[in-house]
Amino acid sequence: MALPRTVLLLFCLLAMPALSDNLLSIYQDALSGDPRIKLANVQVDIGEALEKQAIGNLLPQISSAASFTESSQDLEKDSSIGVAGGTESFSGERYSVSLSQPLINFSRYHQWRGRKELAGQYKAERVDAYQKLILDVIERYFNVLQAEDDLNVIAYEITATARLLEQVERLYSKRLASITEVLEVQARLDRLNADEVSLATSVEVARDELQELTGEPIGELAPLRESIDVESIDTPFSEWLEIVRQKNPTLQSLRKAMEVQRQVLKEQKAIRYPVVDLQLSHQKSDIGFENSPRPTTTTEVIGVTVNLPIFTSGVNSAKISEAVHRYEKARLEYDLELRRLDKTAKEALLKANASIRRIVASLKALESAEKSFQAMEEGFKYGTVTSADVLDAQRNESQTQRDVNIAKYDYVRSRAQLFMVSGMVDLQELEFINHRFLTN
Repeated sequence: MALPRTVLLLFCLLAMPALSDNLLSIYQDALSGDPRIKLANVQVDIGEALEKQAIGNLLPQISSAASFTESSQDLEKDSSIGVAGGTESFSGERYSVSLSQPLINFSRYHQWRGRKELAGQYKAERVDAYQKLILDVIERYFNVLQAEDDLNVIAYEITATARLLEQVERLYSKRLASITEVLEVQARLDRLNADEVSLATSVEVARDELQELTGEPIGELAPLRESIDVESIDTPFSEWLEIVRQKNPTLQSLRKAMEVQRQVLKEQKAIRYPVVDLQLSHQKSDIGFENSPRPTTTTEVIGVTVNLPIFTSGVNSAKISEAVHRYEKARLEYDLELRRLDKTAKEALLKANASIRRIVASLKALESAEKSFQAMEEGFKYGTVTSADVLDAQRNESQTQRDVNIAKYDYVRSRAQLFMVSGMVDLQELEFINHRFLTN
């Protein structure tokens, strides 16, 4: 009897291995839920709206108005001028259209220039938010992997120590080992079990930090390759500094912020200049003075108005002084961030290249430590070494394995940090790390 197609499909799905999360899938989850990205997008929308407002202030403004009135007048009798007195009622209508166009307004011009730079600043901040999210994903992802590797190392050490304890206890039962050796190995095993609890907690903390970015539970993560292909970064540091100055989005944002304040300063200085506006109006009305009736008239006016502030009691001078200090503040913030990024780039470059040398050296040390531990285990079977010698060799092997892991993860994180500071951490770089260093 043939199974239904739905049942066969279910069997096939159950037989398929579960897909591990990797850097790309974690980033996509974080991208959809990270509030920093949403905030940056809203900020860009605000900047574009402010720029449009400033552009509109330089363009013609047209307005219209209409009024309808019902009026009643009580006339007092005055025989001297021949007014008989009485009450008059009448209605009135007035329609008008007016146009205003700035001809000379340097303040509004510099306001538009400033708003344009502000929109560019917000866009640079959005790029910075995306790059910081990518760096956060990389660092927190590999923090989880490193914590899990440390836990695996301790688990391996516990297994080896438990095996050694069984051997020592058998020897003790035959009076071939002292109680001191048994207690020493037992103490070592107890300490490792305690360390395992602490490392298991570190794994949970690291996974929670990664989950904080995605807002969703984290599944099994694609692990680091057993052998990763590392390349030394040979680009001179002077070239990295130039790249930092050109591409770092934080510096781009701060440069835009400086330009914003420079335009604000020009805007405040321009308040002292004349403002010239063109005025056009068209009006049709049958309402006269004090809403009195009159024949319907059509009035068209064209005019030019000139406004020039003469005395403002120091208000304009204070505004200019404020703008000067704000510009200086923006310049100092740029210089401060530039120094910090130069220092970060240098540290990341040195650490990445140093990690490569550490990887090579640690792998050689690990090979020697593994052979030493194996020799100690064999020697213990034949009574040529003590259990303390085996524990020392085992401890050395585990520590060397941790050194290898630390060097690998430091290389990946330092490389990502260098690219982040240089403004080159993007989706392509994330794909490169995911393909080059992870087992997918």
